Amino acid sequence: MNYVKTYSIGKSMLAKAYLRGMELTCQGDLKILSSAENRYLFLGCLDGVKTDNSWGRWKGRFVLTENMAFVIWGFARNHKVIEGIEIDTFLRKPEIMPEEKLALFRQAGAVSYVSQSDILMYDLSGRYLWLCVEILGEGEGFIRDMKMVLPGDNFMYAFPEIYQEWNGFFHRYLSVFSSIYNDFQEQIDTVDQILDLDSAPEELLRLLAKWMGADAEVNFLSGRKLRTFVKEIHKLNKWKGTRKALQRVIEIVLDDQAVIVERNLLRAYGGSSEEKIYNCLYGEHEYCVTLLIRSQVEQSRRFQLYFLLQQFVPVRSSLNLVFLSQRSRLDTYSYLDVNARICQNESAVLDNGRTIDENILL
Repeated sequence: MNYVKTYSIGKSMLAKAYLRGMELTCQGDLKILSSAENRYLFLGCLDGVKTDNSWGRWKGRFVLTENMAFVIWGFARNHKVIEGIEIDTFLRKPEIMPEEKLALFRQAGAVSYVSQSDILMYDLSGRYLWLCVEILGEGEGFIRDMKMVLPGDNFMYAFPEIYQEWNGFFHRYLSVFSSIYNDFQEQIDTVDQILDLDSAPEELLRLLAKWMGADAEVNFLSGRKLRTFVKEIHKLNKWKGTRKALQRVIEIVLDDQAVIVERNLLRAYGGSSEEKIYNCLYGEHEYCVTLLIRSQVEQSRRFQLYFLLQQFVPVRSSLNLVFLSQRSRLDTYSYLDVNARICQNESAVLDNGRTIDENILL
């Protein structure tokens, strides 16, 4: 039985590699810098353990702009030394220019693959494998999820030995289906990570929100806010119809608190001269709920916020959102008393013939 062996090119290995025009992020991805002229990645060797090891499938994920391309260089040997040069040490030295390192690849008979992110390296044979990634064109991007899979094909060994011609037509034909099968198997093996709210993609988080009875299809919710909202949906459903639920949704979305006013608690003002003002602001019937929001929200997103909050208001209640302005203005015939001051730093113009007392600060 032939076992699949996977070499993950992760953060620890990239930290020891030679980088030029790239930088390693805290997530373990390689960020391609737009300011650099030459962008190269030279990896240390991968050890296939046995002599004359036949290498398999290499894959990676490249996020580049349209005018960019990349070249993968690779060669394999049974020894780590070529003409007295220790290959790993030579490739990792920062004082040696990338062009000299690439010349060593050509000297070793390296094979190049242009803009191929999924490669069958069956023509490379040797215990140790060295890889180089060269980025061409202007722009920036990322390189993620690089790995080497051996043997790269696990279907061919299910056929009689007479058909098992390595790197032949039948082998490469089966490798297409074997690669598809391995990708599916990898997704199945990592299904626990997909369903984990800390690592699941945002598209799935929105679907999980619907499963739990909440619609999160709004632009407000993305990244950290979306994950926090989905994690707390169960708790918000228990609080549905209460002030606590509305307050928590505002905290998640706007990182702020709102003032919640229930119209039925303002009956004492009925019949007063201020009745029209309160009815306009807080609603005319006792089932109105008003949220006074200090945060500045774009007009296009106010409807999205209303839609999100509407899922947690009490039954039969109507929701009213009031977005408070941060600016204050004086009406006509308003005067500043002695020692009064306007705290906001705004430009102002005095009409002709007007003066400011020495104790008034603008």
